[in-house]
Amino acid sequence: MVRSVSPGGPVSLLPPLSGGAPGLIGGGTAYPALLASVSTENPLLGLALRAHRNTRGAPLSFVDRPYLVELYRDFPKIEGADLRKAVQTGVSELLLLLLLERAGWAGRIAAYVLPTYSIRDRFVQQRVNPLLDVVPDYRARAGRGASTEEGRRASSRPGGAGAGNLKLKRFGNGALLFLGSNTAADFIEFSADMLVIDEFDECDPANLTKARDRLRASPHPQLFRVGNPTLPSVGISRLYDRSDRRRWFSRCSRCRAWQAIEWFAHVVERLDDGTWAPRDRERAGGGGDLRPVCERCRSPFDRGATVGAWVAERPDRDRRGYAISRLDVLSENYRHLFREWVDAQADTQATATFYASVLGVPYEHSGARLTVELLAARCSGPENDYAGGEATYATSTVTMGVDVGALLHTTISIVEADEQGRPHRRAVFVGAFRHFEEVADAIRRYRVDVCVIDAMPETRKAKELRDLFTSSGEAQVWLCSFAPTVRLDGHRYGLRQNWRERTVQVDRTQVFDVSFDDIREDLRSFPEDALSVLGWREQMRAPVRVLDETKQRIVWTEGSSPDHFRLSDVYDRVAYDLANAGGSYHAG
Repeated sequence: MVRSVSPGGPVSLLPPLSGGAPGLIGGGTAYPALLASVSTENPLLGLALRAHRNTRGAPLSFVDRPYLVELYRDFPKIEGADLRKAVQTGVSELLLLLLLERAGWAGRIAAYVLPTYSIRDRFVQQRVNPLLDVVPDYRARAGRGASTEEGRRASSRPGGAGAGNLKLKRFGNGALLFLGSNTAADFIEFSADMLVIDEFDECDPANLTKARDRLRASPHPQLFRVGNPTLPSVGISRLYDRSDRRRWFSRCSRCRAWQAIEWFAHVVERLDDGTWAPRDRERAGGGGDLRPVCERCRSPFDRGATVGAWVAERPDRDRRGYAISRLDVLSENYRHLFREWVDAQADTQATATFYASVLGVPYEHSGARLTVELLAARCSGPENDYAGGEATYATSTVTMGVDVGALLHTTISIVEADEQGRPHRRAVFVGAFRHFEEVADAIRRYRVDVCVIDAMPETRKAKELRDLFTSSGEAQVWLCSFAPTVRLDGHRYGLRQNWRERTVQVDRTQVFDVSFDDIREDLRSFPEDALSVLGWREQMRAPVRVLDETKQRIVWTEGSSPDHFRLSDVYDRVAYDLANAGGSYHAG
């Protein structure tokens, strides 16, 4: 978005700190005198430059993050702000320093909230205590060292607020509180002057509603909320949308137009063949980092060649809001980001992570359900094979997914390589059986390597099927259940295996995303007559990707429509991953 910026509008925050800004940011002969002036007018900024050290023990620098200067200058003076951010943008360091300044120099009670106690403990032990021990200005206000035996003894006494206490610390004439949002008691037993809520979308929303109550007794209440976005109009995204919506604007070094750098408008474009390309055509083939391309003059420009400014989209709103992207970090390599973006295109989770972690914006899947057109395009294989046969499948990797209900809806696939050498899963059979004995017969007829079957509701019958093939060694049969899980060891949907019990647990939303991506990216095909199989088309299309208002997250839901074939396809995908991980191993 290109904006005209008049002298009365947004201005650079750096020149007022100079003669000036170069000495402040990068050192120089005028630095001591300049620092004294800055410390008087802007105590937090002065503290950051004079005393603070980051987690690597290095002094702070704003050379590649000039957008932080306004925040350091203004945050001690305002009632608060909501920050929707990408990762590693310097905001967490800023808020930690603000917490220390408010308590140690302004004599306030300053509280810092994180999602859970375990995260709180790591934060205090790894980030806060080392600062209190090492930085002289902090050590003087903390009293006993955070990691000393004396500090531990002080914190262990009833009501102790020694530096070793992970929840409460006396600091200067004020106090520091570190809380976990998952404990309701923390939000009714303290009063504070300043409250920082970090990783907002991961915190317990029920307890966060009590946060403002903790500030009501303060004559100078301040509330800062910050986090990586998850979904549109949810959590930190919703708070930012209700604010004055500030964005960091850069100025084109050629035509002087001001604009907030956006990934799609300034950095990448989609070509007619569906592939992505850099907008900076001069450097697309190599030869230096990619540059943003000006929306007005269509020329690439260097981000660091001119100063920047924060621009409020809705200046009539009282509450400040800041959107901070990795694109605003001057040291960020756009060429590396472009490669990351291209690599993420076949993976919904990776794309969503790029949006949140790099762009600092929420992501919502553009494809909410499988379309008839897409399914028709993927019904490109030979007709359903109802016979099987050892000669046909003995040399193939064969997988099977079974959803259990009134019927046993089944998908059987083999793995082939497509024209680009990628693994392509081709379904050779989609249909339904009436009895578990028919499923067992199909496992033998198609020479199935790995079968994944719904663990519910026929758990006893499913276990009998598992035990039958475990003892014979003919195939692996796994029982699958769904549970919210994190992705482990880089796995895309949090797969957890119990080899002894032959059970597997996966995250439902994530595995639905993965199977959806397979179909969308042409890594999955079905028999050409699959559309004529009773219920297949309707059940494949039944699940829809929606926002669960109660849980505040995206889920796949089928509503009241049956989705048995879609689930059998999901189980077949899990079977493929188990086969890929376990090779031809069948014995217990």
